[in-house]
Amino acid sequence: MTQPYGGQQPQQPGGHNPGSGGFQQPGGQYPNSGGMPPAPGYGGMPQASQEYTSGPIPRPGVATTAGVLAYVQAGITAITTILVWTGVPNLEGTALLIQLMVALAQTAGVVLLILGGLQLMSGKSRTLLVVAAIVEIAICLFYMIVYSTLDSGGIDMLEGAKAVLIGSAIFFAIMPVIALVMAMNAQTTQFLQSRRLPRQ
Repeated sequence: MTQPYGGQQPQQPGGHNPGSGGFQQPGGQYPNSGGMPPAPGYGGMPQASQEYTSGPIPRPGVATTAGVLAYVQAGITAITTILVWTGVPNLEGTALLIQLMVALAQTAGVVLLILGGLQLMSGKSRTLLVVAAIVEIAICLFYMIVYSTLDSGGIDMLEGAKAVLIGSAIFFAIMPVIALVMAMNAQTTQFLQSRRLPRQ
């Protein structure tokens, strides 16, 4: 078959030229690509967003508040714990056993509150503070039950004293409840997770 124009094959516009080694555009072949179009984004990778950093974030206010409340609760509990220990030698039998258990629980609560507050404030962990808050709430519930079962004999003064004691137990439960909620807050979680990320 005779080829026109000096034996050259006709070039198909915008397509494959049988006589050439690749695809062509109206302006010619793609340079340095073996005839194939370059991949999208050729020449560099897109940079990561600035919000995806692995550094630690500042301690949020909720974590600071939870730690401070733990220290305050530890101080209040320490005072009442001393009073409980003082009454242990004057008791015997079941009353002694109950008093001793309460004294040990409150002592453990003081230690856990202090250590838990330190760990949370430093961004290490919130486990001890959560355990301490639960222990404090349980102790307050125990006192509420004990005070509510006291026999006032129908005397108005004793009834008033009984109500004050129950109210004080409720008051002492407020701070560990708030500390527990703030320790489990999403901002506290992000703060603790950022401290566990490897630094680059």
